[in-house]
Amino acid sequence: MIPRTAHFIWFGTSFPWVHILAMRSAALRGGFDRVVLHHSDDLESTHWWGDAAAIPGFAARRVDAPALFRAAGVDSEALLETYQGLEKPEARSNMLRVAILAAEGGVYLDMDTVTVASFEDLLDDAGAFFGLERIVFPGKVRRSRRPDVWAGALGRAGFREACRRRRNGWRMFRRLETRYPLAANNAVLGGEAGHPFLLDLLRRMSALPAERRTVRFALGTHLLQEAADACTDPRVRALPPETFFPVGPEVSEHWFREDSTARAADLVLPGTRVVHWYASVRTRSIVPHLTPDYVRTHTSTQAFSALASEVLSLTP
Repeated sequence: MIPRTAHFIWFGTSFPWVHILAMRSAALRGGFDRVVLHHSDDLESTHWWGDAAAIPGFAARRVDAPALFRAAGVDSEALLETYQGLEKPEARSNMLRVAILAAEGGVYLDMDTVTVASFEDLLDDAGAFFGLERIVFPGKVRRSRRPDVWAGALGRAGFREACRRRRNGWRMFRRLETRYPLAANNAVLGGEAGHPFLLDLLRRMSALPAERRTVRFALGTHLLQEAADACTDPRVRALPPETFFPVGPEVSEHWFREDSTARAADLVLPGTRVVHWYASVRTRSIVPHLTPDYVRTHTSTQAFSALASEVLSLTP
């Protein structure tokens, strides 16, 4: 059984309100008893820290990478050496999330998520789980030398770009999204403490050649995709895209477009538990502006604000 703990990780001295939204939605909708924020810097003086402290079951922990790797139980010295050679917070987070889950279990969620439904059945039934998303360039395509494979991928990339730009593009993409390859994404990752799948991920991290460690996505989605392809454990569940990624990358811009025809009810699917809205793709610049006042102002014109307003209306 996976513990009812939601884990979040944050690097930096600022803490935008939209990350409060991620943790609050997990606490009130996810079926978790605890919400733990693992953070690198002192955040108690940040503007929204009082809202974080008010989240039911909330706890804050300073990141102690050596202790986390020791607790994970897999070649802690090699893991720490790999970790210390990384500069980007995203890469360090890729390592920490797996170490945290291997050490104590639970569910890791990215900060650019909004939880919309409970994880309880997954926590009871799965040994470990992750979600699949629909993308253009999964590992099999990146490694291919076949012209027809790349031609197909480039065609899909062009269509997705058109869908991103058009007001009704989200609906166009829905009609053809099953033609896009499935690939594992580690934005939401769950597991029992010490689960072999998590330990395998850590071993793969420490074994990754030094020249690959700093490549974008190498320690994250790329490594997870390789581990998922090699996994034969029936209790490791690869969940369909609608579970955590109801709108894939690039097209996810429709969450924030005020001229889009999409509304939140159009974008959240029947099996959705979490909305991952891809802050790292095209919406990074809007993050500092996302506040409760912004949400209230844009509730009727923007799908993301409509989604967020539902969380604001919830009482602990």
